[in-house]
Amino acid sequence: MWYRIDLLEEWLVEMRVASKRIAWLCLLLMLSSAIAFVAHHHSDGNETTQCMVCIAAHSAAPTSPVVSAVVTFVALTTLRAKSIESPSQLLLAFALSVRPPPEF
Repeated sequence: MWYRIDLLEEWLVEMRVASKRIAWLCLLLMLSSAIAFVAHHHSDGNETTQCMVCIAAHSAAPTSPVVSAVVTFVALTTLRAKSIESPSQLLLAFALSVRPPPEF
C-alpha cells in the first residue's frame, strides 16, 4: 500500500514539472509571436498582399454591419411621491435600512 502511494506522489511531482515546462513554453511562444507582430514591417507596400503575417493580422477581426435601432420612449404611467410630513419619518426609514455594527 505504501509503495502505491509513493508511486502516485512521484507521478504527481513529474506531472507538475511537465506542466510547468509546457506553460513556460506556451508563454515563450506567445511572447515571441507578439514581438514578431510588433516588429514586423515592409519596405515596399506591395509585399503586404503576399505576407502571411499581414494577412493573418488583417483577417483576424471580422467586421459586422452595424444596425442602429430607432428607439421611442413612451410614458406608460406617472408616479407621485408621498409628501413627507416631518423629518423624523426620514430618520425612521434610515434606521430600519441600516444594519448596526456586530456586538462582541
